[in-house]
Amino acid sequence: MTTRRLLPRFVFLVVVCALFGIGGFLAWFQSWRAGQMLDLAARSEVVELSAGKMEFALRGGGKPLLVFHSAPGGYDQAMALGGFLEEEGFQILAPSRPGYLRTPLSTGPTPQKQAEASAELLDHLEIPKVAVVGFGWGGSTAVEFARRFPDRTSALVLVSAATSETPPAPGIPLPETVAEKIGGDLGSWRFVKNAERKPARMLEDAFELTSTGNAEARSAWRDFVLQDPSGLERFHEIILSLAPMASREAGLENDLRQPLASFRGLTPPVLLVQGAMDKAVPPAAGEPEVFFPVELFRLPGEGHLVLLGPGFPAAAKRVLDFLNLHHTVENPEDTTDGE
Repeated sequence: MTTRRLLPRFVFLVVVCALFGIGGFLAWFQSWRAGQMLDLAARSEVVELSAGKMEFALRGGGKPLLVFHSAPGGYDQAMALGGFLEEEGFQILAPSRPGYLRTPLSTGPTPQKQAEASAELLDHLEIPKVAVVGFGWGGSTAVEFARRFPDRTSALVLVSAATSETPPAPGIPLPETVAEKIGGDLGSWRFVKNAERKPARMLEDAFELTSTGNAEARSAWRDFVLQDPSGLERFHEIILSLAPMASREAGLENDLRQPLASFRGLTPPVLLVQGAMDKAVPPAAGEPEVFFPVELFRLPGEGHLVLLGPGFPAAAKRVLDFLNLHHTVENPEDTTDGE
């Protein structure tokens, strides 16, 4: 009889403790999410354009580069991927493309509208001419900018870019796969924490998602990044650019609906950088001369993440040589820090 009376009370206490635990965790998680959003807002600005609001970050001095992030992403991802260019003396202008972070989708759903809004952003900042860099699913916006504003584009660099000449692999595209694996804001928090606690495992997962390389190549790639402080930091910044996910979902869904742009017939010089083992955006068929006058730089042992791993030094040098050759217009303000 005593046991029967105590059991409901015990169950009640367990349930109450569990609810308190869940409530405490959710409160802590909401605090983490709010902190992430505040930090993102503190490192960027928002300008009102004719098409709507656009968020951007401006950092560094010297010759200006307009850098378009992939999907999912935001200005923070463009800064993470293009940070090595700032270290080489370039100024990085990184907008959050429409649908990402604080840039509403209505500012420009299509790559063409995104290019036009970006040109107006240059007007606002009084930057007459830039070199343009497009990563992954930001490639079509970069291409459309160079097509619509050739007089303002000294050069175009496409890195693992999804275009009509370099389409994504058949099936579920990488951005959608990443979003499904993350599973929302709570999942993005888990991704960030796992990258901090288990970087080796997260690197292996990233390799599996983005490269056709075998187990030996995966181990070599993982070990290289783990032993490269700047590469490991870049990897953590890329993972962080996926969180929180909810503020990036509208842009991701929109990107997957848009037709891919063609880099054929562009006036500015174009450099296409791709990994020969890219699983997400398979390397374009044919030898470099097939794409002439577009310059093709293919890294034989690399996947989609060409700015991580053993191929990074070669990829970075090729991009820098190309930009130094073609991008000769200085930013009139030549600011030392745009933040």
